[in-house]
Amino acid sequence: MKIQLERNLKPHSPRLRCVACERIFASGKLRTLLYHQDESIAGDVCPDCLGRGSSHIQQQLKARAIVLFQQPLRDDISPSPHKQALELWELATSNLILPSVYERLWQRLLIFTAETKYLKLAIRGSNHRRGQQLQLPTVTFLEEEPHSGKDN
Repeated sequence: MKIQLERNLKPHSPRLRCVACERIFASGKLRTLLYHQDESIAGDVCPDCLGRGSSHIQQQLKARAIVLFQQPLRDDISPSPHKQALELWELATSNLILPSVYERLWQRLLIFTAETKYLKLAIRGSNHRRGQQLQLPTVTFLEEEPHSGKDN
């Protein structure tokens, strides 16, 4: 499982719930998403949990799973608490790959670049560019080995 940083296209969107600690937090310009091994999204991670690191996130997920395992079996809730607990336990016991400091900085730089480009167009007045869509800068990353947050 990995945490991936993505640009939030709706920075003033409703508040989000952290998949690890269940606290509600406001989303900013950068969104932190926890992905399963199969690349499906497990949920958002709050800045506090991300700042505390992978072991904190995994401990929070385990604690949530234990609470759900202790609930009685019921068929009227979908998905069942036990199914949710199994998913959380799987997340908690998987290797968690956190974004590096450079990846965090790079995402913030991309957001700043895009906002600056929009600002320049607004300042200049884009009367001569009506009907044209603004092209955001494209970035290509070279494939590297994933970083698990541990120094070699």
